[in-house]
Amino acid sequence: MILTLTANPSLDRTIELAGPVLRGQVQRAVWAGQQLGGKGVNVSRAVASADRPTRAVLPGDGGDPVLSGLDAIGLAHDSVRTGAPIRSNITVTEPDGTTTKINEPGSCLSPETQAELLDLVAAHATDADWVVLAGSLPPGVDDDFYARAIAVIRTLPQPPAIAVDTSGAPLAAALTQSPDLIKPNAEELAELLCAAGLLAKTGLAETGLDEAGQGEAAAQLTTGELHTIAARLEASPELTARATRALLDASVPGPRSILATLGAGGAVLATRDAAWHASHPPMKVVSTVGAGDCTLAGYLLGGTDGESPQDALARAVAYGAAAASLRGTGVPKPDDIDLGAVTVTPLTAPASTSAPTQQSTPTPAPGSTPTTDQPNQHAGTAPEAEEAR
Repeated sequence: MILTLTANPSLDRTIELAGPVLRGQVQRAVWAGQQLGGKGVNVSRAVASADRPTRAVLPGDGGDPVLSGLDAIGLAHDSVRTGAPIRSNITVTEPDGTTTKINEPGSCLSPETQAELLDLVAAHATDADWVVLAGSLPPGVDDDFYARAIAVIRTLPQPPAIAVDTSGAPLAAALTQSPDLIKPNAEELAELLCAAGLLAKTGLAETGLDEAGQGEAAAQLTTGELHTIAARLEASPELTARATRALLDASVPGPRSILATLGAGGAVLATRDAAWHASHPPMKVVSTVGAGDCTLAGYLLGGTDGESPQDALARAVAYGAAAASLRGTGVPKPDDIDLGAVTVTPLTAPASTSAPTQQSTPTPAPGSTPTTDQPNQHAGTAPEAEEAR
């Protein structure tokens, strides 16, 4: 069973335009719709669409449209009353796939509500293979909320594996509890590298920061600097493998594995022993909202089926690509994905970054199937964009 905790769920409203957004002008939509949202909720929706057991834990009052929607689709869930409606997020999509989001902050969660949510997660985690802690934190919640959730789960006699998909300070705090998996996008990975003082080591220190000052200056990276670093990561799986390797080696405590999503560049999976890149052929992007959540769902589905890390990565990218082809915050079903279109390539990320990265056969991760130096038949790119919503 895959259990998800979404601290800041949403009702996602999507508006599809016939042309580019024109600021200050009136435009008519060609399509509009609304779907249940929040990163953990989206993971559970994708898992449920594969007819696999899942349960979503979230704050919200009975009768709220999000909770009613979960009831309507038969998705198992538990909630804690807040006395306030669940927020709405607005997404505007353009014909070329450009996606613009306006996210509300969400309702404040009291310390008592937070404690109830953690108790619910601990109660259900005993039956879970994975617990996913995902999304932004609403007002009133300290940055260490997901770190506290990990600590609570790890007190169980047989704790499940834990995946974290958030950003900024909540992600940095969660790393202190060594989650089994984190799923940053390129910008989130760049932020982690900067905070850890690893930009120079990975050859990404083009922001004018020296290595000693990166940690203090992480929050001061300009949007342009962050986008520049993220673009370099998205364009180079080898560079991303080098960056994830540096983070895995340097962070003690830190994550045990990293699933880094690279937009149209697919995704890189890195463990302490190996790294792989998966890509999907170019395709028409309809909406990127929720694609990262479906990428994570695909990876966890593969893992719970006993697949090797590289095969689970292939399923992840196939799920992300399929989600990007759907309107709104759509989640694919197994029949919607094209696993055969995905190519998985083993990567080697050397400890020294002075030499270029070369493809080679990695040491298999524990429990994985040994790979050869030939790409798996699972070439191209998978459109995917996400944020801690």
